[in-house]
Amino acid sequence: MAQQRKKTTPRKRKSAGRSKQKNQPLTYRLLKSVIWLLIAFIVAASGYYFGYQSGKKEQHVAQITEQQHSSELKKTLSKVQKLTASHEYEQAPPRPAERVQAPRESTRVKPKLAIIIDDVSFEHDVRNVKALGLPLNLSFLPPSKRHPDSAKLAAREPFYMVHLPMEALSYTSEEPRTLHVGDDAETIEARILEIKTLFPKTTFVNNHTGSRFTSDRSAMERLIYALDREGITFVDSRTTAETAVPALMKELHRPYLSRDVFLDHDPEVASVKKQIRRAVRIAKKYGTAIAIGHPHKKTLQGLAESKELLGEVELVRIDTLAAYEKNE
Repeated sequence: MAQQRKKTTPRKRKSAGRSKQKNQPLTYRLLKSVIWLLIAFIVAASGYYFGYQSGKKEQHVAQITEQQHSSELKKTLSKVQKLTASHEYEQAPPRPAERVQAPRESTRVKPKLAIIIDDVSFEHDVRNVKALGLPLNLSFLPPSKRHPDSAKLAAREPFYMVHLPMEALSYTSEEPRTLHVGDDAETIEARILEIKTLFPKTTFVNNHTGSRFTSDRSAMERLIYALDREGITFVDSRTTAETAVPALMKELHRPYLSRDVFLDHDPEVASVKKQIRRAVRIAKKYGTAIAIGHPHKKTLQGLAESKELLGEVELVRIDTLAAYEKNE
C-alpha cells in the first residue's frame, strides 16, 4: 500500500498542476506572456545598449587616435614649413615684369642659362657637382667652424662665387658674421674686405637667406657701395618678393642680376626636372636666365637626367651672362 501511495501521489500532484494551469484566467496567462516578452526585450535591449556603448567607446578611442595622428601630422608639416622658411626657399616672383623679351633676331643666338649651386661647403659637394660634367657656378659659403675649408676648396677652382650670409626674416641657424640691416657702412665694408681676402678671385656674390636685408633699401645701398670698392657684383637670390634691389639698381643705372628659378624648392627629382624645364623656357623667352639649386643628391640627379634638355641652351658662367646682358 505504501508503494502505491508513493506512485500515485506525484501523479496526483502533476495532474493537479496541469489542471490548475488550465483553470487560470486567459487574462492572467496573457499578462504573464507579456511580462516574459518584456523581460526578454529588456535583456536584448541591455545587450544591444552595452554593445552599442562598447562600440561607441571603441569609435571614440579611434577618433582620439585619429586626432592624435592628425596632430602629429600637423606637427610634422609645421616642422617642414619651418625648415623651408629657415632656408628661405620662398618662391618669390622672378625678375620684374618690365624685363624685355628677347628680340626675334636674337633667336639665332643660343639662349644663355647660368645655374648657380649654393651652399657649397665641403669637398664632397665640389666633387659631386663637378662629376656632372656641366659648367655650373659654385657659390661657396664663407668658412666657419661648421665648414672650415670652404675658402681652400674655392681656391682650387678657376671661377667661383661667394654665398654671402645676410639677415633673414626668420632663421634659427645663422652663419657667423652674417650681415644685418643695423650694420653701419664701416662694418659692412670690413666684412666685404674680409670676404675678398678669403676669396681673392671672387667677382660675384649672391645672398644666403637675406630676406630682411635685401628688402631694406638703406642696408642694400651700403652693401652695394662696399662691393663696388672690391670689384664685386651682387646677384639677387630673390628670397623675398619684397626685395629692394631692383629699384636700387635701376636708380643706380646698373643691370639687375637675379634668380629666375629655384631648382629644388621641392627637393624631389621630378620637381627639379620640372624647374629645369621652366628655366630653359625663360632663357628662350628672354635670351638669358638664372637658376639656383643646391648640392643635394636629388638636385644633382635631376640635372644629370636633364642633360639633353639643357643642350637646348648654352650653360654659362655668371660673368659671361652678365656681360651678355650688359651688351644687350
